[in-house]
Amino acid sequence: MQEKCNRIFPKDYMTLTIDRQIGRFRGFMIFSGLFNIVLATPLMVPELYSHYLALFWRLNEMLGLGGVAPVMPFSPVGALLANTAGIDLVLIGAVVLYAAQDPLSRRVIPALNAAGRTLFSGVILYYVIVYDIPRIVLLIGGIDLMISGVFAYFLHSLRSA
Repeated sequence: MQEKCNRIFPKDYMTLTIDRQIGRFRGFMIFSGLFNIVLATPLMVPELYSHYLALFWRLNEMLGLGGVAPVMPFSPVGALLANTAGIDLVLIGAVVLYAAQDPLSRRVIPALNAAGRTLFSGVILYYVIVYDIPRIVLLIGGIDLMISGVFAYFLHSLRSA
């Protein structure tokens, strides 16, 4: 009877389950970091960011999502801020990828990332409601909110690991 039980529920069952959870957490952190890097890299490059934002507007129009057409920053300071935001988002993505190497010992990074993504989602919602910006940004905010929820789930489920 004991042997049959050990085949169904090995002694290392909890260890296997935790290892699987950590692996899934790591995989999701990699997705999150790459999401940041892929979406933000075009914002880093002077002159490219305006074409990238125009692409989002065209996609928004094709999907009929509404909102007011964006106006690209004409001042060099506005362009610098857009490029700086891209650099910052790429760096945040790189930090999340770094944390994915050892999610348990670096759990403060996804915790802070989840908080920042949740705040960012709220700011997006504010700008959509108050300034009628293109609704396609709600998709980005929704993905960020989902990433925050998944991070919170893993951080909670692995809190004693």
